[in-house]
Amino acid sequence: MTVISRLLTAFAVAFIIDGLTKFWVEQALVPYQPVPILGEWFRLTLGYNTGVAFGMLSNGGNLPMILTGVIILIIGVWFMRGLASGQFAPIAAWPVGLLLGGAIGNFVDRFFDGRVTDFLDAGIGATRWPTFNLADTFILTGVGILMLLSFFSEEPQPSEPPPGGPSTQNEAFDQKQITDTL
Repeated sequence: MTVISRLLTAFAVAFIIDGLTKFWVEQALVPYQPVPILGEWFRLTLGYNTGVAFGMLSNGGNLPMILTGVIILIIGVWFMRGLASGQFAPIAAWPVGLLLGGAIGNFVDRFFDGRVTDFLDAGIGATRWPTFNLADTFILTGVGILMLLSFFSEEPQPSEPPPGGPSTQNEAFDQKQITDTL
């Protein structure tokens, strides 16, 4: 499987699952009425976020849309160039696809009505994490995997020989033969 195939597969999975779950919860849930799944620990609560992460820039007009669009574009170009140039290991295409699939999923959701559909609600009693969606989960999973890959990746090997050194193994072998015969 090619790097671009991996990226597009992960992207499609994240984007489609996110879109389908948002569509489902908007049909099945009443806004702001929690549905317990694991008691108070985890529940489904349909809500909407007009801001960016954790509601920052709520009611910011078009600013969240512009800001997220620019960030997605920058990250997308950076990662695509990094994958193409070998800066990132080919396996990084999977988490990059998840990250971009989630980011673009939220962007598309926000594009139509200026808000993102959130429904995953975790916490204990009144102490709750901000409600989120699967796109957020894909973004954080992608970032987490990229961080792990960066911890375990090897340093890139130099592609050029050191100055004054042989340029190929054959040249090194030829130099050794010449030295041995002298």
